[in-house]
Amino acid sequence: MRNLFVSVLFIPITCLGLAPAQAADSIAKVVALSGAPKAGNRTLMVGSAIFEHDKISVGGGNVQILFVDNTKLVLGPGSSLVIEKFLMRDSGTAAKFSINALRGTFRFITGKSPKSAYDIKTANATIGIRGTGFDYWVKGDTGVAVHAGKVRLCNLAKNCVDLNAGCDLGLAKAQNSAELFGETKSSGLIRKLPYTIDQRPLNVAFHLNITACRKYVIFDSGQGGQVPPPKRIQ
Repeated sequence: MRNLFVSVLFIPITCLGLAPAQAADSIAKVVALSGAPKAGNRTLMVGSAIFEHDKISVGGGNVQILFVDNTKLVLGPGSSLVIEKFLMRDSGTAAKFSINALRGTFRFITGKSPKSAYDIKTANATIGIRGTGFDYWVKGDTGVAVHAGKVRLCNLAKNCVDLNAGCDLGLAKAQNSAELFGETKSSGLIRKLPYTIDQRPLNVAFHLNITACRKYVIFDSGQGGQVPPPKRIQ
């Protein structure tokens, strides 16, 4: 009996029907994409699962991700980010949802989770959410265009600017954070935020009301009033 008892103790976990520790629950799935985006070494497809700690990267296309709390995230051309933390509650919402955007252009639409749960950071800024849909870019500095709700954009020195729905555009640099206007605003929207001007490449579930932003196209003399195609951030 003693030998039998010892043998039972060493039955492999998989034989008992338990999942291995590394098989974590997925927190999101890919709804749409173009190109060949990756999560770590995994090439993503429509329906692919996304996990906490995934580093997601996009080459020349995009990837559109729906989280279990109904938060929506788009990575545009030349973009990468890390999902640092996604801590679920029993209610199906996130107690902590932390993203580190490394480079590129993004769209973020909040879901059912409380706004205090979201933590979006870049190399030089933080983006505080107040019930929101917005586009943003990361390339040394950080720019945010707000389509719904409100955002507080702060650089690392805690210089902040409050941005509202209706296409407020803010820029966070090492020295300060400020709202942009006129041709500077137009140029930022057109050259850095492709989906703020033309969201046709996105699944309709990831669309926002961008009407207020489209009027700024006419200020960019280099574009001649035309909507440019989405471009990779160089």
